[in-house]
Amino acid sequence: MTSRTRLVLALASCTAALLAGLLHLRGAPPTGYSAIFAPRGVVPVAAALALVALGLCARRSRAGVALGWPAVVLLFWGSGGLALEGFRAFFAVTGIPAGEFAEVDVPGMVTRALAALAAVTTVLTTWDAARAARPVAAPGRRWPRYVALAMCVPYPSLKLYWWLGGTFGRPGGHAEGVPWMEVALFATGALVVLGLTGPWATGRLRPLLLAAGWLGSTAALTMGALMLFGTLGQLLGLTAGPVDLDAGAITGLVALTYGSWLLVGVALLAATLQAQDARRPVGPARLAVVGAG
Repeated sequence: MTSRTRLVLALASCTAALLAGLLHLRGAPPTGYSAIFAPRGVVPVAAALALVALGLCARRSRAGVALGWPAVVLLFWGSGGLALEGFRAFFAVTGIPAGEFAEVDVPGMVTRALAALAAVTTVLTTWDAARAARPVAAPGRRWPRYVALAMCVPYPSLKLYWWLGGTFGRPGGHAEGVPWMEVALFATGALVVLGLTGPWATGRLRPLLLAAGWLGSTAALTMGALMLFGTLGQLLGLTAGPVDLDAGAITGLVALTYGSWLLVGVALLAATLQAQDARRPVGPARLAVVGAG
């Protein structure tokens, strides 16, 4: 995929997110589970900022990179909760009994899905612009591997601790079984980051690893952004918030645990971008202009 194609996709997805966000803003206030998500104004503001950044990137302005990354952060916040909604949609479509967990805020989910798509495509174009501004492509760094591996431990460990009978921070009435899904998801994430930061990143598994990297980083970032910005908004009185601030020890425990999702997402995204660049030429030949094929 050329830089021009990525730019066009980013412009299209940000425009779609902007329109969806504006329509969602005109609708009824969110209720139920979606009341704890980002304020409805976040997506249109983020999409508009991203469109400005993309226009500047197309003109080879460094301001495009400076605006692009904040726009990405806001877009991921606006898409916060999308991973959970994916499970809700699954139960709603299949008809598997799940009670309230099978209810879906369709307009909100569409807006959040478009925001996530806009975030990913804006990342690609902003990354291209940042690389084009450097005379020589920097070698891949190892920090994404170490951060991701370390942050893949807290969440499944907490679930295992509660399953084994631990009581610190455990919600009342917690009686879940073996946390197979949590362990499997984070173990898979660890394997993906190992693959992206190792020799497999340029081998036959490259397409699969890149796809897994994009999917995993997007899911983790939407969850992490929901918890980080949602909690900050809750403290400032802007949103209902995702945590119970009066729950005692569990409040800090939940914040730290879900904060690990955000760090996993950042590290996995960095590893994916570095792996994606692994086959690109370096030096003068890399000085392609964003927006030129």
